[in-house]
Amino acid sequence: MAIVTQKHSSLLYNISVNKWWGTTLGILVVATCYFCYAILRPLDISNVSININQPQAKNLSSTALNINRGAVGYINPETDTINCRPLGEGDAYDVPRPTASLAKMITVQVVLDKYPLDAGQGGPIITMSNEDESRYWREVYNGGSNARVVAGEQISEYQLIQGIVLASANNMADSLAIWAFGSMEGYFEAAKQWLDKNGLSSTTVAGDASGFNPATTSTPTDLCRIMLLATKQPALTEIMSQSEAVLPTGDVIYSTNRLLGQDGIFGGKTGYTDEAGRGVMIAARRKINNVDVITSAVSLSNDSYDIAFETASQLNNALPSDINVYTINSDDSIGYIATKWSGAEAADVSVSHNVNTIYWVDQPPRVRAELYTLHGDRLSNNSVVGRFIVGEQIINLVTPNGLKPAGVWWRLTNPLS
Repeated sequence: MAIVTQKHSSLLYNISVNKWWGTTLGILVVATCYFCYAILRPLDISNVSININQPQAKNLSSTALNINRGAVGYINPETDTINCRPLGEGDAYDVPRPTASLAKMITVQVVLDKYPLDAGQGGPIITMSNEDESRYWREVYNGGSNARVVAGEQISEYQLIQGIVLASANNMADSLAIWAFGSMEGYFEAAKQWLDKNGLSSTTVAGDASGFNPATTSTPTDLCRIMLLATKQPALTEIMSQSEAVLPTGDVIYSTNRLLGQDGIFGGKTGYTDEAGRGVMIAARRKINNVDVITSAVSLSNDSYDIAFETASQLNNALPSDINVYTINSDDSIGYIATKWSGAEAADVSVSHNVNTIYWVDQPPRVRAELYTLHGDRLSNNSVVGRFIVGEQIINLVTPNGLKPAGVWWRLTNPLS
């Protein structure tokens, strides 16, 4: 008869218990792996449909206007960035040349960068000196554009800008620049920093703050950007839209912009010297595909203001057909995803937010959709399933209402189907 000692009994018990725990642990590991694979393995996509409206390239109507030296541009309402392009013929249509009084739009923005104003805000009060009055009489003598000031006159920053923008007063441009920066050299340094900050590498400010000196030069595309930057200044935008104003002397000044109020035009500036010819730049508000867009047109080096204003008007009227807006609303379904386990149902696919991408019609953005590798047993509400790419803009693709499997256990018991 075999004798089982207490020591042997304990050993057999431990072996039995360890075997049970090992078997149990093995079952748990297999079940966990099975569960994770069933849940985390890629979904069985049985059908996908994404509708992509690829815009087609068209010719610019602006190029048919035979502009010798000009530019057109817009502010992208989605990104608040500026896009300008030159128009012209020959090899030298977009090289720096004298700006004449168009440079005053640089002067007022450089000053507003240091002393900003809200719409309707007068700002600091400036006392005109004997030198300010002498500067006025020099412009009268030289035949430059001017607005009257007298020594001791109290005038606000806002009113000086009115005189500069509306009447194109050379004397007020120089007075404002010297007041703000202490000297003309101080203004030149501030102007250079402002130009660098705004990427205006083809523009040089020198000689004076009015643009009368031909040493101040720029290109059509830079001037287009300068015009659109001006529309981001509340006080300057307000002033540009005024047809007239009254100065502290009691003198009434009038806007030189003949196109003001026509075809959405709310701002602009004119300029003339013998070296620069006649130039006009304008800003307009347009509605394109129900999206509000601010545009600009620049016409330079013209023999007369009649020609300058006519070409600027033609460019302004051509812009609505030369730019377009690619629009997709987040409420609209642009496709669906059907899976092997969802039966006859499918999940709608849409963009995560509204898309309004503006573009030149001859340079339409490339539009494409990319689906991610999807995992899990369902598509939840607003699951990110891919990305929608319009040019350089990337938007998430989502399933707004999600998609549940036909049965919870069906997904777990059929991981290989």
